[in-house]
Amino acid sequence: SCEKEGQYLPKKKISRITTSTASTLWGVTTTAVTGYQDLEWSGKLLSKITLRDGDGDVYGAVVPQYDNKKRVTSLHCVTGDDIDDFKFTYDGKDLMKITRYSNDKDAVTEYSFRKDGKNVVEITVQGYSSKALDYAGINPLQFVLPQEIAEAIKPSDEKVSIIYRLAWDGKNVSSMEEIRNGVVAANYDWAYDDGINPLRGLFSTGNGSLNGFEELYSANNVLESHSIIHLTLTNLEEHFKYEYEYDNNYPVKKSWLTTASTGLEVVHTVSYMYL
Repeated sequence: SCEKEGQYLPKKKISRITTSTASTLWGVTTTAVTGYQDLEWSGKLLSKITLRDGDGDVYGAVVPQYDNKKRVTSLHCVTGDDIDDFKFTYDGKDLMKITRYSNDKDAVTEYSFRKDGKNVVEITVQGYSSKALDYAGINPLQFVLPQEIAEAIKPSDEKVSIIYRLAWDGKNVSSMEEIRNGVVAANYDWAYDDGINPLRGLFSTGNGSLNGFEELYSANNVLESHSIIHLTLTNLEEHFKYEYEYDNNYPVKKSWLTTASTGLEVVHTVSYMYL
């Protein structure tokens, strides 16, 4: 499914991603669709992602631009009054940097990538964003890494650089250290199944689906995630398990459970439709 680095050429094209929740408190369950992403294609290339809320109303869009090698060079993201442009910088076949430019001038952020062989082993996040990952509803790393990993990599609310060091098991990211001021601030671990990850390589330049950079994006789907946040007086630990429904080894549904100290239980579901 991959021919050249920087390309997203899946064998099966996703047409819609739906997110929903089933929240249970005191025996009462409330089910709601929380959002949609509609994917449009121009030939083999993804041309637009339309963002919709739970009612189906459009609130934003993501439009990629490509170079003559069909690699993504930029993402133009709009939601309401927020406009973000993410520029992808290459050195030969390698993705070296993603830079965010925003109409919020205080929220410029830069992601730099370092490789060891074919694998990206270090991501440095520089800049600072008071809005954290509120990038017109888009985290640029979701186009480079699996969602569970991308969500763990974010700018600081302080003007510091953060280093994320990645370890690999075959074609999947198995663990990651978050380093602030020379100190390990958090540890993350992931385990995978054998199913095909349909988003692998989406806009990334490096893993499986984009070829060349074959390992920047995990090939399979996350079954378990575990994190330890090292705080001053204690550690905050989280563990999630994910379940999938498959059609010919492609996921059509992913779900996981979260619980709160209030007793609220939420089953999160992500559903995929294909062309």
